[in-house]
Parts: sequence; structure tokens; C-alpha cells
Amino acid sequence: MKKSLFVVMALVMVLAVFTACGAPANEDASPSPAESAAPTEAPSETAAETPAPEPVEEAAYGEDNPLAVATLAGPTGMGMIQMFDNPAYEVSLLTSPDQISPKVISGEVSVATIPSNLAAVLYNKLQGGIKIVSVNTMGVLYIVENGDTVSSIEDLAGKTLYATGQGATPEYVLNKILKENGLDVNVEYKGAHADLANAVAAGDVSLALLPEPFVSSVLAQNPDVTVKLDINEEWRKIFGEDAGMPMGVTVVSDALADDAASMNQLIADYTASVDYVLSDPDSAAADIVAKKIVGAEAVAKAAIPRCGISFITGEDCAAILDDYFQMMFESNPQSLGGAVPDQDIYYLP
Repeated sequence: MKKSLFVVMALVMVLAVFTACGAPANEDASPSPAESAAPTEAPSETAAETPAPEPVEEAAYGEDNPLAVATLAGPTGMGMIQMFDNPAYEVSLLTSPDQISPKVISGEVSVATIPSNLAAVLYNKLQGGIKIVSVNTMGVLYIVENGDTVSSIEDLAGKTLYATGQGATPEYVLNKILKENGLDVNVEYKGAHADLANAVAAGDVSLALLPEPFVSSVLAQNPDVTVKLDINEEWRKIFGEDAGMPMGVTVVSDALADDAASMNQLIADYTASVDYVLSDPDSAAADIVAKKIVGAEAVAKAAIPRCGISFITGEDCAAILDDYFQMMFESNPQSLGGAVPDQDIYYLP
């Protein structure tokens, strides 16, 4: 997008319809860049002699020029649910990070929500080209059991644990936690989250590592299955109470990152959506089901508190990811595309 092509228009934000609780629409009450720049007093004669400042530019995208966004069916899609019905955005809901990567590389989308390590891989592959704006998902992994043999991480010793995410964040995080606790565990990987979730729900697998919202789906189908361990808590035991496990991030193209007005609007809209989901899970669950991210409202509502939905930006985002990238590099340099990204990967306005 070119900054010279800005069109003077009101930014339109259509919010998701509230259902179960009948709550009012969650409107963004903060002024737009143009409103915040408007003078509040009549200019003095002295001020009148001073050249008027350049008007603050509005976002280059809008209803007539929507911003292309790609997200995943899961916690990241759940967090940006209000943006689906906002005509300023054209959101594609996909099922695999492999479907998003080509869209980022080709420039087909300007915004994408992807696994944290994939952002590093793409950054190294493109030799730049993208910026990480935020961590949008923290700690969505849980160990569930059909039975009652596990109450602590030490109880995993000698057992067979089924998992998904081989070659990605779940594998490296699990390996790190098992290594730090000195545990020998037989880990068997399944190809897809849904396949493992179905096996647990059917009783074919008794012990598994799963992400949300698949955890809540299994619990709804099989009351004998319970959550035994929160992997995010086990991570904190290793890295400190203030640490977190950054599972997903939001990336933007360099071209979009250079457009301050558009970035401010994107951050405001995404933040408002996250706030809505966390503050009104009843209404958010209905919206999430309507967009076919999750199949049932009860599952979506139960999953929201365990999804780690967030929007952490700036230096806090960089600090969380620096530790994570270092751990991933030590586990397997290729998990980051061969190198720890430099600080230019972060959007730090």
C-alpha cells in the first residue's frame, strides 16, 4: 500500500452481535487519529501566523480497501473474532500454518497469525520482510488423562504420552520440560490435533498432550477425561513466574509496518477484539461458533479461559520471544530457520 493513496473517510467498525447476555456492542471509544489531532481551542493570533500542521493520516485500508488477514481455526482466530465482521478486514480462516506461509511469502496477505517459531522461519527465509507485532496466544497446551495416574509432572516417568506438533513448538516445549525434570517418557506423535482428540474422546488413548480448544472438546465428549497438567505452569517452574509460553504471534508485512496510521488502527481493533472475548465469553462463544472456528458454544466458552488469548506488544513482546527463540535454537536451530532472529523482527514504534 502507498501512503500517498490515503482516502479521507470514516473508519468503519462493525462489531460482532452480542447474543446470550444481551450486552451492548463493544465499541472502541478511543478517538481516531484524526479526532485526537483536532484543536480544542480557537487559535490565537500568534498561532495563526504559524503554518498549520499536516493533517494526521488515517489508515490506508478500510471498507473500500480491506486489509488481507490470514488466521488459524483455534485460539488465534478466536481472539480476533470481532475483525471477521469488520469490513475494514478481509479475514481468511485456515486450518494449518502451511496454508498461511505461502500467502505471507507472496504478499497475498498483509497480516497473519502464526506459530511463534514459524515467524522466525519466515523472517530468516525472507531475510526480513515481516515484523512481529504481538504475542497473541500464550500457553494452550495441557496434558489430559482418561484415568487417575498423573497428578504431577514426575508421574509421567516411564509412561507413554501421545502428542501432536512434532517438529513444532509442542515437541520442543515438551522436550525441554521433560529434560529439565529428568524424565524418561515415551512420546508418540499423531499427525493432527483432531485425530488425537478423537482417540482420547473414544477412550483409545488414555494420556495425551493437546492444545485448546481440542481439550474442551474432549472433555465435553468424555466425562472420564480430566486435565492433569498445565504445560504453561510447568514452563514457569523452569523460566520463572513471570515467564510465559508464546505459542502464537501476529506478523505484518514490512510495507504495512511502515504505515503508522494503519498499524495504530490494526492494533486498536485487534486489542478491542481480545478484550471483548475475555470480558464477555458468552457472546464471544456464540460469535466463534458462527464463524465455524469451534463447533459448539459450550466448548468455545469452556476453552476461552485456557486458550491464553492475548495481545502483548512492544518491549514485553520482544522480551517474551527472545527467551523463547533462544530455547528453540538450543533445541533445534532449524526450528527457527537456522538462526535466532535479530531485533529487527519486532515492530517497536
